[in-house]
Amino acid sequence: MCFFKNAYKYMVERIKNSLSSLDTEVIKDVLELLYEGKTNKNITIDGAGRSGLSLELFKDLVEDDYGIRIKSASNANLRPLKENDIFIANSRSGSGKVLEHAKFAKRKGLKTIFITSNKALSEEFDYTIIIPKGFEKEKQKRYAPLGTEFEQASAVLLSSIANAYDTNSVEKYEALICKIIDEMNKNLENIVEQKEAVENFVNTISEYLRNNKKIYFIGLGANNIIAKVAAIRYGHLHSEEKNLDLKVIYEGYWKSREEDDLSILISGSGKTDQIITYALQSLHMGMQTYAITSFKDSLLAALAKNKIIITGRSFKESKYNMPSKKREKYVPLFELNAYITLDSLLAEIAYENDIKEGDMKKTHRDKELE
Repeated sequence: MCFFKNAYKYMVERIKNSLSSLDTEVIKDVLELLYEGKTNKNITIDGAGRSGLSLELFKDLVEDDYGIRIKSASNANLRPLKENDIFIANSRSGSGKVLEHAKFAKRKGLKTIFITSNKALSEEFDYTIIIPKGFEKEKQKRYAPLGTEFEQASAVLLSSIANAYDTNSVEKYEALICKIIDEMNKNLENIVEQKEAVENFVNTISEYLRNNKKIYFIGLGANNIIAKVAAIRYGHLHSEEKNLDLKVIYEGYWKSREEDDLSILISGSGKTDQIITYALQSLHMGMQTYAITSFKDSLLAALAKNKIIITGRSFKESKYNMPSKKREKYVPLFELNAYITLDSLLAEIAYENDIKEGDMKKTHRDKELE
């Protein structure tokens, strides 16, 4: 539990330091660009892996709150990009296919926003948000393996930009950053009180490193994005030397579930219809079932033998079952808290099983296939 707490605190501090160092003028320009284009400009997003999923979270929030359609560059059925529309890229390294696509968008005359740690790109694109690699003296790979700080920071950044979308207000954006960081700290206080649940989760995943069974991360909407974020990183828990390998299902293949597989179901409300269906199917199959939710009295929490309660949701209804006119603008506090909690749990699991970052890198995707 001590290692988990240290990893969690480290990650939150890194997010806070990274975002507090951003160029406010660039943020202001980006907000103005998005505000001016919200009624007559198309938006296309592009990123790989967890960086791409930060953009998917932005997409989910903007589409739900404002009804604006956002396209992913990976969609082969897209119409051609149009001059003066908006292209948003997110990549820590600022290289590879994402950079090629952004350059193409710029040549086509699109207003191109690039979120990266690659300072050189600020000379190439008019709207470049640099999330610094800095603070190297403070860097602790064991607390955040595979450079997860950039991905976490970009998720918080893009969530705050999405919620300030309609006001063109840097002040609102900054207030949202502070609110998210505060909520992350409050969530840690809540998690610390669940010592037994945390230890059980760590021990369970450690068991699945050895037993050749599958793990499914499942959510809906924004929670599905967090499920994918977690699945990508947990899928890197691997050590050839120690014969450890976590068999994580990234997405789909639910029909292939078997007895004693593990399902990790993520739902803020704990009552979304389809998530309850997944829970019932999981139990019927004889799978181990974990609930990650905000409410210990929810139906999902009641169905799952094991649960971790994450703070952040203020209303118990599933937003997907609420009439759109009654939905308030959604700040993904639960989702971001789940993100940081699952990453901190992974750091503890790697530590307890002596899995080094070098071991995890061996299972990283081939960038040539992006």
